[in-house]
Amino acid sequence: MPRTSTPSPAAPRARRRVATDGAALTFETLAAYDGVMPPPRIRPDEATLLRVVSGSVRLVVDGEERVLEPGDEAIVPAGRPHGLTAPDGEARVVMGFRSTPL
Repeated sequence: MPRTSTPSPAAPRARRRVATDGAALTFETLAAYDGVMPPPRIRPDEATLLRVVSGSVRLVVDGEERVLEPGDEAIVPAGRPHGLTAPDGEARVVMGFRSTPL
């Protein structure tokens, strides 16, 4: 009887490594703004990098307001209270948090 060969298992896929240099990343969906500003966010020991993926985001830091569109970025220094809303409907953001040196 002729011998048949069994295909060898596929080589394992190489894992993609992403260098974040110690930053933690999170993705968040902001609900449509209903007229009530959510409580301020504060990260006492971490700076926040905010990048808008979709929708519009209203960012308020120290009373200064900016409207960010997809692709826009902002950095909120550690310890600064800030607020985020989605004024034109749902918005998606990616945020990176990095500890600040003591």
